[in-house]
Amino acid sequence: MTEALHIQLPDGTTAEHPPGTPVRDVLSAWRPEALAGAVAARIDGRAVDLAAVLDADARVEPIGLDSREGLSVLRHSASHVMAQAVQDVFPGAKVSIGPSIEDGFYYDFDYETPFTPEDLEKIEARMREIIAADEPFVREEMTRAAASEKFAAMGETYKVELLRDLPADVETVSLYTQGGYVDLCRGPHLPSTGRIAAFKLLHVAGAYWRGDERNRMLQRIYGTAFADADALAEHLKLVE
Repeated sequence: MTEALHIQLPDGTTAEHPPGTPVRDVLSAWRPEALAGAVAARIDGRAVDLAAVLDADARVEPIGLDSREGLSVLRHSASHVMAQAVQDVFPGAKVSIGPSIEDGFYYDFDYETPFTPEDLEKIEARMREIIAADEPFVREEMTRAAASEKFAAMGETYKVELLRDLPADVETVSLYTQGGYVDLCRGPHLPSTGRIAAFKLLHVAGAYWRGDERNRMLQRIYGTAFADADALAEHLKLVE
């Protein structure tokens, strides 16, 4: 019989679970309300998806949406949804990087035609459809070489360059997929797109690839996301 894992919980107690148990199941068994408010988790201090599985004794704690880190997870997930929407609405647009930032998120795109305010409305509409579909964020790990081949076949030259420039000792990378859209990313992400409750695309700006003026000028779409509509409205009012 496989020996049970000993999982230390946030309140200091210890629970036993079989190897391969997802973090979400550990939190649900501990306190269902903890899982309801979580967007990700930590295993021995390392941020992971709620779908991450346990294979050794560890300390587990939830990352709540009401925390700064949880809000960052929400916003980074929103940036992936925005990238998917842009490529759906504007076929041929290439993606580069899309992190969360202090007050929201952005993603840089290579597209010949400048994005307009009307284009942002179209992208937002497509994002709402993706969110309503409640697509899961699925993590996959593969070799760096396989990932490079995958993105090269997709025509995503910026992703290929990022993979090429990783440290030599990095052999495995992670990809995230939602609704058919694939991105190179360390994560973690929300369990699914449906957890994005309130977002807004703000404006477009120019940005050189990797911040180098010798490189191609890309289009950076800025947006923001919050836990609920009231928090978003308050933020937008402050910005105005």
